[in-house]
Amino acid sequence: MWNDHQTLNFLANIMLTGVLLATLYVVGTRVLTLPFFSLREIRVEGVDHSQTVRVSLTHVTRDQIEQIMRNTTDTNFMTVDLKALQAAFMELPWVRSVKILRDWPPALDVLLEEHVPLAHWGETALINTHGELFRAMTENAHLPVFIGPDTQSSHLITQQYQALNELLQPLGQNAQEIVLTPRHAWHIRLDTGTWLKLGRKHIESRLRRYVAVYQQHGESLAQQQTLAYVDLRYANGFAIRKSTNVSHTLPRSGRAW
Repeated sequence: MWNDHQTLNFLANIMLTGVLLATLYVVGTRVLTLPFFSLREIRVEGVDHSQTVRVSLTHVTRDQIEQIMRNTTDTNFMTVDLKALQAAFMELPWVRSVKILRDWPPALDVLLEEHVPLAHWGETALINTHGELFRAMTENAHLPVFIGPDTQSSHLITQQYQALNELLQPLGQNAQEIVLTPRHAWHIRLDTGTWLKLGRKHIESRLRRYVAVYQQHGESLAQQQTLAYVDLRYANGFAIRKSTNVSHTLPRSGRAW
């Protein structure tokens, strides 16, 4: 074999390549540890859901950010563990998403998207504007309340909430509480205190009927007595109950108002 020049050249090339790679590794490792590659700055900014528009951080505090920075032991621009840093920010209760970008001179841009609270999920969590559940403390006592049979229903209730409020807009009323029962029946409490029972089908058409009749006669009735609930599940009318617990059944035309 030692007389085979091709084999000897092949082995020599392999050895030379190995030496070169080892040399490059050692040199590269030492170069990366030079102060030139030390992180000079970690910038933390808020962004909207598109992650392109800068916004002010509302819930993430400076103390929380500084605590994460203190726990980031690797301050090398090239070797810092971006996944670990991202995971640390994702543990903050108000953070929905994190994007980290390398910038030059050696710096990191940390872009945080915060949850925008839309409603309470019962007494256990909050719901953001995407219909996602998250657990955080809030002092906003005016958020509506959503209650559903399971956590998966949060997206459906969020979509329905937006549609129902659009229908209620002519009355200047809003849904303050939405309950989706295990049988998928919809109950809505308005900010006036009135409960609407919409049933399981034709939710929006039934609410339109309520809005149309209320626009004609609801104001005069409300001045006399507060409506406790309106049952809209009837095909040809609906039932109301005043705060005195007296029940009435009204025709579709609303003449009994």
